[in-house]
Amino acid sequence: MGLDMYLTKRSAAARDEQGEMVAYWRKANHIHGWFERNVAYGELENCELYPVSFEQLMSLGITCQLVKANPESAPVLLPRQEGFFFGSSEYNDDYFMDVDDTLEIIRQVCDALQDGDELFYHAWW
Repeated sequence: MGLDMYLTKRSAAARDEQGEMVAYWRKANHIHGWFERNVAYGELENCELYPVSFEQLMSLGITCQLVKANPESAPVLLPRQEGFFFGSSEYNDDYFMDVDDTLEIIRQVCDALQDGDELFYHAWW
């Protein structure tokens, strides 16, 4: 049990389908918190899909780059998110590995996006 987080892509040609998973995080509560603040604009509901724009994804990437360049800014720019089974509250190697993984995820997702594709974030806990 814990925080499982997904980014799915639905192509323009398959609007009625569930879509394909293009990213997965496990207990990266700081990334989840970013989606909560910047995509849901409040509290995310368990297992609900939230549309993610290209611009929002780029904003997450910029935030991760800023944290990577200045690790002391992490508690302000990308704070840990508390929650039952949400994982660590430390700013340790795992935290920064999630930041690196997120940057790679964004790069791969952007490389694969085509016109008309839609992205959605959801989490399960």
